[in-house]
Amino acid sequence: MTTSEYRERLYQIFLTSDDAERTIRRALELGREYLDLSLGFVTEIEGGRQSIRHVSGDHDRIKPGNQCPLDEAYCRRTIELDSALAVQDASASQAIGDRAQQLFDLGAYIGAKILADGDSYGTVCFASKETRAVEFTDAEETFVEILARLIRQTLERRRFERELRARNRHLEQERNRFEAIADATFDLLFKLDLEGRFTYVSSASERILGYAPDEMRGDPFVEFIAEESTDQAMAGYETVLGGNAVESVELDVLTADGETVVLEVNGTRATEDGEVVGMHGVGRDITTRKEAKRELEIKDQAIDEARVGITIADAQRPDEPLIYVNQGFERITGYDVAVAVGRNCRFLQ
Repeated sequence: MTTSEYRERLYQIFLTSDDAERTIRRALELGREYLDLSLGFVTEIEGGRQSIRHVSGDHDRIKPGNQCPLDEAYCRRTIELDSALAVQDASASQAIGDRAQQLFDLGAYIGAKILADGDSYGTVCFASKETRAVEFTDAEETFVEILARLIRQTLERRRFERELRARNRHLEQERNRFEAIADATFDLLFKLDLEGRFTYVSSASERILGYAPDEMRGDPFVEFIAEESTDQAMAGYETVLGGNAVESVELDVLTADGETVVLEVNGTRATEDGEVVGMHGVGRDITTRKEAKRELEIKDQAIDEARVGITIADAQRPDEPLIYVNQGFERITGYDVAVAVGRNCRFLQ
């Protein structure tokens, strides 16, 4: 799966589960798979001590209920940062103390701080005993940071739900639960009824489209779709109601200012008590990515059609093989791309 697909699955876990324990466990399992690390865990830090709350994976010292002084934990530095801490090799990192390495013997580690009710609650972390051959990517760090925000919302929601249950306000509890999670994401989350009208829109609508959620609720979704994407949008909606999910559908959507943004939409059927009631989905703004891709294609075409010969070699691979030659190179040398690529340029000598 791609990074985008893993993020979509992460959102769906928090959107479709009512049980906080099960939600966090499934999220940790997904994180282990995405990061290719054997251990995932959530800690609570209070009074200078770290307590393990949730664990996915097996480790002698990292089990629910286990505690240690924060100074002896891998999370000692993580709780101080506003962004993720990523350590490719713990033995070579100043962020991990010697005592922590002796106790837990973890090689690779990535973690992010969890806030709850405005204060530091603890951390969500992934690790393995083996070191990591390559550095963690920005996308991997962002995944862990998003997970920390979603866990924060889950923890706050759990506390809030207890208060609501005490006052027997189940319906209000569910609405706030969904909106709290949705508003924590970077993407546009929405629900449509069987007539294609918005019944829920997350607050990302204001940032992406310039519409407040209340301005979109009750309106047909086609009113916000550019004419050239209307047929595709309707076909996707009918596909979902027919029982099949849609993934990575690119739609041109109109903003409040009359501009056009490109949303990559994933959607599935929404059900209540076994009955289909509409569709819920996620729209990701890929306008910048599409524009960058078009610009790159134009540059690639200009290079490929240049009258001079242009080659690119990979200096990080053995013997520095060619990985690209343009049409000018083929015309000048007489060697086509199939012959040249993969060989060192010295074959021309």
